[in-house]
Amino acid sequence: MADLDDFMMADEVPGEAPRMPGPPPLPARSSLPDLTNLDAGLPANIDAEKTILGATLLDNSAHSEAAEVLEPDDFCLDSHRRIFLRMSELMDEQRAVDIVTLSHELSRHDEIELVGGVAYLASLTEGLPMRPVIADYIRIVKDKSLLRKLMLICSAAIQRAGDRSSTAMSVLEDVEGQMLEVAQKAVSGNLRSVANSVEIAGGFDPYLKPIINAEVQQGMPTGFVDVDRVTGGLRRGELIIIAARPSMGKTAMGINIAANCALDQGAVVAFFSLEMTRQALEKRLLASNGRVNVRRAMSGEFLSTMEKEKLSEALVRLVESELYIDDTPAMTPMQIRAKARRLKQKCGRLDLLVVDYLQLVTAGHRTENRRIEVEICSRAMKAMAKELDVPVVALAQVGRSSEQRTDKRPVLADLREAGGIEQDADIVQFIHRDSYYNRDEEMSEAERAMTEIIIAKNREGPTTIERILYIAPFTCFMNLARGE
Repeated sequence: MADLDDFMMADEVPGEAPRMPGPPPLPARSSLPDLTNLDAGLPANIDAEKTILGATLLDNSAHSEAAEVLEPDDFCLDSHRRIFLRMSELMDEQRAVDIVTLSHELSRHDEIELVGGVAYLASLTEGLPMRPVIADYIRIVKDKSLLRKLMLICSAAIQRAGDRSSTAMSVLEDVEGQMLEVAQKAVSGNLRSVANSVEIAGGFDPYLKPIINAEVQQGMPTGFVDVDRVTGGLRRGELIIIAARPSMGKTAMGINIAANCALDQGAVVAFFSLEMTRQALEKRLLASNGRVNVRRAMSGEFLSTMEKEKLSEALVRLVESELYIDDTPAMTPMQIRAKARRLKQKCGRLDLLVVDYLQLVTAGHRTENRRIEVEICSRAMKAMAKELDVPVVALAQVGRSSEQRTDKRPVLADLREAGGIEQDADIVQFIHRDSYYNRDEEMSEAERAMTEIIIAKNREGPTTIERILYIAPFTCFMNLARGE
């Protein structure tokens, strides 16, 4: 058998050419262009492909192992793609896969001659043991497939850059999206037993420590102790939705959490503001952290010496932190992911990603309606959290339906107007202030500041209502117990 890492050229395989000028290719399962467009030889290992197909004919269980990782498009030769596809269809119908059934299925689709006939199917099992081990061959075929896809992406990018029909940013965004798609199709985690997880953790004690030891913080604290007690903080890989009606303090909550994590936990935080400008956010940050009236700070009114000192001290802390703000409007999930990935590479880590707010993120392509577009963006946010291994806090706007009820508190059903946010999120929190609806002049300042954090969904814990304070002049939230 040839070296498993050989480059296979088209003319090295008699009667089988990857470029195939004759028979039509199988229906594409991806948006990538046809492999036959490249003039150079393609990365491939034909022997590994034949071994996988032959192993399936000898032992049908081999197909399940292969199908967990491979798709028909991962095979370089058209004949092998057709064979694997028909094998998959037979397996889906719970029928046996052997030379007789496979040749019949190929004949039924007028493909038997295209794959080399029954003689070629019989040759696939030559020299193989009755139960061949194919894990290494699967890895090789997948690796060569990914290399071919990378070549195609780069080739298409060079062509687009050369004909000058697209802007540089447009080409870069498309390439990043296609590269991400290829990366997601790489061989990754498989089914794993609890024993494997314990072994990876380093034994029983390290595995159980975060579960049975209450002192071990499972997630990064947001700074709001009562809420963290219920939710466990900000866990990596989770999507946390913080939703409210307009003017309830969504942005204030998002920027407070970002600042608390960056300043108190030394976290690397990326804040994507699709609504407010960087300048407005930075002024809010200064005012809230310096405890200076935000209206006075933003309008340029006369500030006392003490207020100026507070703002200077707050600025020193913020400058020393690793809080990064991007105020590009109408970003797509792909753009947010790319920028977050670059920041993670630059800093060596990324601890928190905040998006303000979800309904302003665009899918980047035409959708049937706005609801579906929000669904796509919500799903992308969850995928981003898992891919980057970072908690993603996405702020969201609640529909008007809550204001039509006697009890104005938002509920999960109010999010259904905005796509599949409820299904994708690990935690859903609503911000509700009764003072927003109750204009009673006799209400005290403490009562006006009272804010409910309604934890309506919590995968890892209970749903409940916790209370904190909203200090409007500083546009910041504080713990109720301390009130400082």
